[in-house]
Amino acid sequence: MNRNITFILLFTVLIVCNNCYSIEKKYNYGNPYHPSPYFEEDDPQFEEGEPVWIVDTIGNYFFSLPTKLILWNRKMTNHHFSEETKQYLIKYIKQNNLRDVKVRFNQYAPLSEWKRLAKNENINPFVKYIIGSISLLSYTFLPDRLLAGFVGGDHYNPYTNTINVYSDLPAVVIHEGGHAKDFAQRENRTWYSMAYAVPVVGSLYHEARASDDAINYFAENEDTKQLEESHELLFPAYSTYIGGAIGDLVPSPITAVTVLPGHIYGRWKKRSIPLQLEERNKRVK
Repeated sequence: MNRNITFILLFTVLIVCNNCYSIEKKYNYGNPYHPSPYFEEDDPQFEEGEPVWIVDTIGNYFFSLPTKLILWNRKMTNHHFSEETKQYLIKYIKQNNLRDVKVRFNQYAPLSEWKRLAKNENINPFVKYIIGSISLLSYTFLPDRLLAGFVGGDHYNPYTNTINVYSDLPAVVIHEGGHAKDFAQRENRTWYSMAYAVPVVGSLYHEARASDDAINYFAENEDTKQLEESHELLFPAYSTYIGGAIGDLVPSPITAVTVLPGHIYGRWKKRSIPLQLEERNKRVK
């Protein structure tokens, strides 16, 4: 990669990050909507996988190493959850009226996910059975419960309306909740889910929406600790999506190039959190 392309990539990361995220605005909680699919007595909204020592240990100390190194956090895809992290997401889901989203904490449940795909009435049948089936085939045969660090890790699946999380980090799990909230507020979830697959711009818009919501959620609750952690995690994470998007056009290993300015900018931006919160309080009152 020549010097000009490298400079463009770094500049793009900084510009996009600077314009996507701001805590100086009023937070909007989710609005009521028609849930689908509904939960049944034997299918609770929040579930956690049973501990499997050998699977979780290999997943944590081997397959998740790339993610831990890229985002520089040992709790990324560590396949273990503190009660605090779980309660962060549960509270977020309830406060934003996400009554139909399923949350799986470190759980592998392919049969249940195929059932949710069939029951989801908010996605066009043709789209959910074609594109949605592809996503579930990957989930079924390349289980995140073991391979999260290699095959996607924490993620929201709009075709089953399920949040799958493996990292013991409130910033990460609330980000995934932000995806579910973003989809819940869309009149046409089918087109919005398809837009995610559009090269270059699709994932960037969706990821920016989810991270912006997470950052503003912590600001709304004046949770300085999680605001700082969000800046350290979500900015570099977003920069990897920029790298991946540009990689669609420039076939080269650029994630390492784009993640560095994300780390630098996130930590620099973290220093201004007190001032940002002060400005926000002035505006929202």
